[in-house]
Amino acid sequence: MAVHTLHRRAVARYSVSFGLAGCYLPDSHGGVYEVTRRTDLADVIREELRMYDLPASLFRDAHVRRLWRFIRRNGSSVAHFSLYHGDHALAFNGLTQAEYEQAVECDQ
Repeated sequence: MAVHTLHRRAVARYSVSFGLAGCYLPDSHGGVYEVTRRTDLADVIREELRMYDLPASLFRDAHVRRLWRFIRRNGSSVAHFSLYHGDHALAFNGLTQAEYEQAVECDQ
């Protein structure tokens, strides 16, 4: 008997912040993002690196292909990651749909 599973579309939702690594409060917030394609997630990461004037080489540390596979299996709300440069960190905090919607409301 073959078992078929529905192929559901992955959705990644992130809140982005930047500041000293290990500090409770970040220096700034880059905003919230919702993407449905791996290439869009890669673009968000690249744009945040550019916006904070961080080396483009940090992009490799995100391991986007592996990250996207994890998001497809588990969702982005448990797929937090940070990119470190010196004493600072660009943090991508995964959000649930409800957390994302609340953050969007607060930004308006």
